[in-house]
Amino acid sequence: MPEAEGVGHLALGANAPFVDAHCHILPAGLDLLKLNLSSLSTREEVLDAVRDARSRSEGWLHAVQYDQTKYGNVHLTRTDLDAIDAERPILLRHSNGHASVANSAALRAAGVLDDTPDPAGGEFRRDADGRPDGVLLETAHERVTAASPRPTREEMVAAILRAGESMASYGIHAAADMMTGRFDLADEVWAYEEAARRGNPVETRLWVQWAEWYRQDRPDIDLSRISGLKLFADGAIGSATAAMSEPYASDAGNYGTLIYEPDDLRARIRRAAEDGWRVAVHAIGDRASALVLDCFAETPDPTRHRLEHAMLPDAAQIAQMARLGCEVGFQPEFLLRFGHAYRRQLGPERTWRLKPARSLLEAGVKLSFASDRPIVPGNPLDGIATAVDRPEGFDPAENIEEAVARRLYSMDAARAMGL
Repeated sequence: MPEAEGVGHLALGANAPFVDAHCHILPAGLDLLKLNLSSLSTREEVLDAVRDARSRSEGWLHAVQYDQTKYGNVHLTRTDLDAIDAERPILLRHSNGHASVANSAALRAAGVLDDTPDPAGGEFRRDADGRPDGVLLETAHERVTAASPRPTREEMVAAILRAGESMASYGIHAAADMMTGRFDLADEVWAYEEAARRGNPVETRLWVQWAEWYRQDRPDIDLSRISGLKLFADGAIGSATAAMSEPYASDAGNYGTLIYEPDDLRARIRRAAEDGWRVAVHAIGDRASALVLDCFAETPDPTRHRLEHAMLPDAAQIAQMARLGCEVGFQPEFLLRFGHAYRRQLGPERTWRLKPARSLLEAGVKLSFASDRPIVPGNPLDGIATAVDRPEGFDPAENIEEAVARRLYSMDAARAMGL
C-alpha cells in the first residue's frame, strides 16, 4: 500500500490523536439523553421499553437505535405505538438515521394526513387501506422529526459539550459535524462557538446542509468553522433505501432511493463547487456512488470533494475514485454493528464485498476513516479493530494493517475534514 504523508499539526504514530472526519456531534449529545433501543432484539422488548419510558417522562417521546432487521425485518407501525399512547407523540428513529416509526400523534403534529402525498425523496409507507402506517423513509422521516420541539441554544451547547467529553474519552481530538443546520443554522454555529469558549475538548469543523446554506433568508454567520457543504444522494441499507444497481434481496423490485433526480444533484454540486465550497455527498449504494463520482468529474477540481460511505464500489468506481483524486470516507464500525442488517437486505454475496478498504488503498484512493456517530457508538478502536480483522461474512482479503488503520483514523481523517 502507498505510504501516507502527514498533514496539519497532527503527529503520525501509534499514539496519534484520533480524528473523526464524519460524525454528528450535536445530535450525538442529544441522543445521550434519549431512550436507546440498541440492546433490544425483539418487538416485545422494544414496546416494553417505550411503555416504560412513557410512564417516566412527558412531551415527545424520542427513542433511538430502532432496527427492524433484528425483529424479523418486520417494522413496528403506528398501530403498535398507538396502543401505548395515541395522544402523545412517539417517534422511534432507525439506527441508520434514515427512517423512523411514528404514532398517530406524531404524524398529526407534522400535518401528515391520510391523503398527504409522499415528499420528494421519501415515503410515508401505507397500509392496505392507503393510510400512512407510521413507517417513515428518508425525507418523510425528516418531515416528522422536524415537527418535534427544537432544542434551545443552551441545550445545544450542553449537548455539544456532552458529546465532546464522550469523544475525548476515546482519544478523539478533532471531529467534523456532517449535517449542520438540521435545527437552525445560526443557532447551531453559535452553539459550536460557545461550546469551544466553554472548553469543548474536541476541535470541530462544520459541514452545512446544502439547502440551509442556500436559503434566501440565510442569516450572516461566522464562517471560520465551516469546511464545506453536505448533500445526500441516497438512503441506507438497513431501511432498503440506499440506491443499488441490483434489487434488494429482501425486497424484489426495490432498488433503493435517489434523493434527487440526477440532473438536480449535478446542479447542486456544481453550484456549490463554483461558489468555492468543498462538497461532501452521502452515497451508500453503488448506483448512488456512480452518480456522485460522475458529478464530481464535472466540477473544476474533483480533489476537493468527499464521497461519503461508498459501501459497494465496483472496480470501475474504485479506478474512477483514484483518477479523480476525491476523498472517500469509510466507517468500518458499520461492519461490526450492522452485519445482520446487511445480510438480510443484500444477501451474502454483496455483504461479502462491502467496504473494500484494501482495494481502495492499493488503487491509490484518498481514503479516510470515521464513525458517523451517533449511528454507532464511535470508539475509533472499534473501527480500527474491524478494519484489521473484518467480522465473519465480510471478505478478509480486505483487512488492512493496524498502523494503516490508525493513520486513516488520524492523519488522513484530518486531511478529509479540512484541518
